[in-house]
Amino acid sequence: MVANRAGASITTVSRVLNAVPVAVSAALRQRILAAAKELDYRPNALAVSLRKGGATKTIGLLIADISAPYFHVLTRGVEDAAQEAGYTVILCDTDRNPQKELKYLDVLYRKQVDAVIFAGGGVDDDRHLHGRNWGSIAVVTVGPHTLPVPRVEVDDRAAIAAAVAQLVEQGCRRIACISGQQNWLVSERRRDGYRQGLIAAGLPIDERLDWPSAFTLETGEACTKQALDAGLEFDGLVAFTDEGAIGAMRALKTAGLRIPEDVAVVGCDDTRIAPLTDPPLSSLSFPLHQMGVVAVEIVLAMKSGLAVENRRFPFELRVRTSSQRSK
Repeated sequence: MVANRAGASITTVSRVLNAVPVAVSAALRQRILAAAKELDYRPNALAVSLRKGGATKTIGLLIADISAPYFHVLTRGVEDAAQEAGYTVILCDTDRNPQKELKYLDVLYRKQVDAVIFAGGGVDDDRHLHGRNWGSIAVVTVGPHTLPVPRVEVDDRAAIAAAVAQLVEQGCRRIACISGQQNWLVSERRRDGYRQGLIAAGLPIDERLDWPSAFTLETGEACTKQALDAGLEFDGLVAFTDEGAIGAMRALKTAGLRIPEDVAVVGCDDTRIAPLTDPPLSSLSFPLHQMGVVAVEIVLAMKSGLAVENRRFPFELRVRTSSQRSK
């Protein structure tokens, strides 16, 4: 359309709009630029980049659940670092579904992204991803994964074990756990930490006190209510997400139990709402924004041919009223 309006060939128009040297008169150049402006024409940045043999300046970010506060902060870290480096982020919500993850990867391949960041724990030991040829795409994982690529992580086992130790310190002896699904790697590692914490305290492992959930407020409330209705006794509870912990607190209050006097509660991820609950929720805090930033920094280093290392970040247990009993 620009060529027709300017009265020039497509090749000439392409060269002018993409700043490629071409011998044309000033008048023709002006007509081409004016036509492009009138038609609101913009060159295809991807096509231009590929023609020049360059990068597409895009990163595919695969997350497990955009509705979860954990991923809000992590995604912001990736976005902030990517924007500063001149990259665009393509966000893909996988719902922890391997088939959906594979479909997104196919889309990202077709768009010729420069990198893929897998954020949040893997599913089914990442079996659907092993052996895949990544080509020139830089791949980084954030959270528990088994892929042989650079990773950004925290020690999930040690974190949950620390939460259990804090509950034991407060006198808890029957500690329940709101975990995740069995095939989620993050659940597997945090469940290991839960059991390690019990063993370290000399407490028995009671499988009836391990309640798989979907990491939501609703499932946290439901499994706690079910345990109470079944007559299970527990005086402490650690949930693998703050949402699960808040749901549990709601069920405990409905049952007339006091927090922390009857049941002390600790959550995980230290989301913004944790200090605002009644009582304020103790929670494990991870530097999620920084982890997202570092994931992008690793991508940039890989694209520059630099050596990279795995990064493990510390955690902090922020103790609040929900698990702090008076002594």
